[in-house]
Amino acid sequence: MKRIGYKQFAYAMLFVVLSIAQASANTIFSFQGQGNSLRRVDARSRAMGGAGRALVDGLNFSTNNPALLAGFRKSSMSAQFTTQRRFLSGAGAINDGDVSGFHIVLPFRNGLVFGVALEPLTDMDYGATDTVGTGNLGYVMTLDASGGIQAVSMGVAQHFGQKLYAGIRVDWIAMGTFNERWTKTFFAQNVFFSSDDITRSQRGWVPALGLVYRPNKNVSAAANVQVGQNIRQRTTLTTRFVAVNADKPIERLDDIKLPTLIGGGLSYAGGYKWLVAMDVERGFWADTVSGRFNTWDISAGGLFRTGSTDMLTRSRRWELDAGMHLRTLYFATASGKQIREVGASFGLAIPLKNQSGKFRYVLEMGTRGSQSDHGVSERFIQQSFALMGIFQ
Repeated sequence: MKRIGYKQFAYAMLFVVLSIAQASANTIFSFQGQGNSLRRVDARSRAMGGAGRALVDGLNFSTNNPALLAGFRKSSMSAQFTTQRRFLSGAGAINDGDVSGFHIVLPFRNGLVFGVALEPLTDMDYGATDTVGTGNLGYVMTLDASGGIQAVSMGVAQHFGQKLYAGIRVDWIAMGTFNERWTKTFFAQNVFFSSDDITRSQRGWVPALGLVYRPNKNVSAAANVQVGQNIRQRTTLTTRFVAVNADKPIERLDDIKLPTLIGGGLSYAGGYKWLVAMDVERGFWADTVSGRFNTWDISAGGLFRTGSTDMLTRSRRWELDAGMHLRTLYFATASGKQIREVGASFGLAIPLKNQSGKFRYVLEMGTRGSQSDHGVSERFIQQSFALMGIFQ
């Protein structure tokens, strides 16, 4: 059986992107503040439930722990595309898809490694319709919201021997917007609608630090912290009426706070064939806005490799992954009960030609929210397609 080459992979990815690009998006668990906070992990960690911040093996592109950069010995890149299908209780199914990360890693002399990533930090996809009032004053209120925060992540890391790895990361938040449209369609025949368009953009810097300690070749432990920062948000409001031209936009500048995040992880490698990992992260969202919840993200998973460690053999080095995760969301709720997400994941990694990289496929399934506690629940199926390559 022939190994997959870059050309064949490119054709496959193009087909996937074109087949999903026209899907519409809509969910109820992202319309608050900065939107739903995304997990900063690569495809391998996704397949392991999100765990892996202690896997400093030169194959880990996750940016949640900046020290992971120090494990790379060769210049490498990674690109990832994720699509999600959501099933809302009583509301049918909806889809969305997006490029979820692009990373380049450049090792230099004496153990110094630089990394640059372009990745989303949060996303928002929301839609709702409600009927308000009756008679001539009644109207249908429609809300559509989309967007998210994106960042250019720049990191540098250093390894000190084979036991200690340290790194620092700075996120330059300069891309991504939130777009909201609030539309009133009136029942009266002489008045049709009014519309408020709101656009929010963000600018700022967010630093993070990370460490990995390996007492031996099998065991490693990690810790990282993202420092909570105020960033500047520009809000533009434009109000439109059916018979009137667009009003002059109103702009406002606000300082919004991103939370402090503290994480830790453990991993154990049983030689070439298998490894296991577990991560825990605490997010202090309650310090940012009153009514929000602090969050937990707990994940665990494992990996199994086929083939031989001998690079001269032609045996295929497939990789099988599986994991589970439990996380809570920061959103304030009317019931006062926090939203919880539970999921399981499975992954497959296929080697590319001449062992120059891997193609990864990840399937994640789970639930968010509770119909009894939050009025609605959501089941999701998420697929990720990723390419990891080594520059020869």
